[in-house]
Amino acid sequence: MDPRQAGFGRTSRAARGAPHPRHQAGRGHRKADPLTGDPAVRLPAGSAVALATPVDKTGRLDRDGLARLVRHVLAGGVKMVCPVGSTGEGARLSTRQRAEVTAEVRALVPREIPIVSGVASTSFDGTLAGLSQLHDAGATAALVSPPSYFPMTEGEVGRFYERLAAAPLPIVLYNIPQFSSVALAPPVVATLAAHPAVIGIKDSSRDMEYLLAVLDATENAANFRVFTGTDTLLVASLVSGADGAIAASANVCPAFGGQICEAVAEGDLDRALSVQRRLTAVVRACRRGTPPAGWKAALEIIGICAGNLVEPGSRLSAADHAALAGELAALGLPETGR
Repeated sequence: MDPRQAGFGRTSRAARGAPHPRHQAGRGHRKADPLTGDPAVRLPAGSAVALATPVDKTGRLDRDGLARLVRHVLAGGVKMVCPVGSTGEGARLSTRQRAEVTAEVRALVPREIPIVSGVASTSFDGTLAGLSQLHDAGATAALVSPPSYFPMTEGEVGRFYERLAAAPLPIVLYNIPQFSSVALAPPVVATLAAHPAVIGIKDSSRDMEYLLAVLDATENAANFRVFTGTDTLLVASLVSGADGAIAASANVCPAFGGQICEAVAEGDLDRALSVQRRLTAVVRACRRGTPPAGWKAALEIIGICAGNLVEPGSRLSAADHAALAGELAALGLPETGR
């Protein structure tokens, strides 16, 4: 099927065969990669994982489980690893704990694969401190949500991110208004996208109209990546021009996102939609309990790590766990952890 007939809006850049300006060499000075010293931090397009944080019953980091999880997602072909975000329960972790997880992940992941760690704070100073610790822990960039609790005007949102320009890490904007209660307006994103320290956005709003507006607003922003955080809209997002996904589902079925990205890039929309249907079924099955309880339970079911959550989160009920196990088995997801 021709992607232009799919009804998803404008044809994907890959399917059109023409590179987008943001895929060209970056403009001006960009912050150096803290590991490689590369003067222009450039995130890869494609499928990335919003990494879960395995913990034991006491809430302490399960290093063995984390190692199994990282091996699992790397074997599935993810292009980037994003720990301590929403799926990684970063908002429930202290600044020190987020840095600890980041350092562990950095030690497990090959140097060529970027680590984009989450920062969640209600204050500017807290965000800045978090960025500094993530830099020291080896993160490539930081996924930064706006301060939650108080409403913010567009001007306040813009100033918050602009003030972070002095931080030691490049920034990926994080639009997740259902959690932060603050939406990043497309005009604000467009202004920030021109800043050397801002290298992308993850949109988890589940709002396709918003994503299209961001894509249009950042059309000419070199070196700026647009990722969807909505697994069920991956094909639609890619065909509309997004660069990839930072997905919770990649913890459980990491190959699916890469297969979809590859199929869209090759113009094979039938194959992309076929994998999308399988991916969507997994996502719906895992929508149980309070996030990310369903994903943690799925990881336990396939043998990666225990289904414990960081306090005050709680595991799935026994009934929900059993139902999820049955659905995943029916979807053909085998036990993989060893």
